[in-house]
Amino acid sequence: MENIKQVYKGVIRLNNGEYELPCYVVDFGDKIERVLTQREVVRLITGSRESGDIKRYLKSRALEETLPPEISHKFDDNLLIISVGTYTINGVKASMVVDICNAYLKARQMGILSPNQAKLAEQSEIFISALAKTGIDAIIDEATGYQYFRKSNELQAKLDFYISDGYREWTRTFPKEFFMHLYRLEGRTPPLIDKPYPKRFGKYVMRYVYDTLDPDVADYLRKNNPQPQGTKHHHQKLSNTGYKALTDHLFSVLGIAKASFNMDRFKENLEFAFPNARTVQFSRIKEKRKEDKQRKLSFLPVQQMELFDFTGEDNENNSFGNNK
Repeated sequence: MENIKQVYKGVIRLNNGEYELPCYVVDFGDKIERVLTQREVVRLITGSRESGDIKRYLKSRALEETLPPEISHKFDDNLLIISVGTYTINGVKASMVVDICNAYLKARQMGILSPNQAKLAEQSEIFISALAKTGIDAIIDEATGYQYFRKSNELQAKLDFYISDGYREWTRTFPKEFFMHLYRLEGRTPPLIDKPYPKRFGKYVMRYVYDTLDPDVADYLRKNNPQPQGTKHHHQKLSNTGYKALTDHLFSVLGIAKASFNMDRFKENLEFAFPNARTVQFSRIKEKRKEDKQRKLSFLPVQQMELFDFTGEDNENNSFGNNK
């Protein structure tokens, strides 16, 4: 038995709770296995409280043509003996259970099941149907609570990749050309004399660069570097690999800016190029605001409509450091 780092236990409820199937996620450190017990798998496919050796059911002549070779010839190699607290379970990899159920369904389709095996195919169909939308891994992760541990681990691994413990030495990262295109996309003329960029440009950098790079990294920077200025710009918080990912991504965003003729089209192109949840959320917010404004304007006299401010941006006098 391999060394086990952690075991997560849960229960899958099938067919509106008619069937309850204990399940496990086993963390071996270098790999993860989703596991069902042999005893419960037998109960599952028989549709009764019967339990026993699952291999007895796999020796059926009807399954000779439908079982994958790794199950029919090497089944014992895939069995897992797992200690859970004070007791031990004989486990079967969950993916193999799916293969076994599919073998029964295929044998039924081929018309080679005996009459007394019809119940086995019916039970297999119930199980496969329950998994159709989410998949065996996802449903076990949810039942055991492992999905939350996995998400936490994945987030930490991502932050370890992008984020540095301290602040790296400052270097110019955002080219002046990027900000000139922001002026153009807004329909504004850049100032003739160099001066700090408008404060709204800082929001643009977060929304159009960091959020499209990775929303989790953007949220980390918002929380842990809330006032990026001086010697504590966001890009100085990145690791070497994170900084390279940022600069590569920045020039992709710059290319999209060059190809966009106004801010609305720029946002649409970003959403198309980087379809993560954050860009979709911004798109929905934009559409809702647009609908709300149109609804309000429909009740205003023409004179008031001409005075209505459509920009929704910060005041031009607010500044954002241009030593990015």
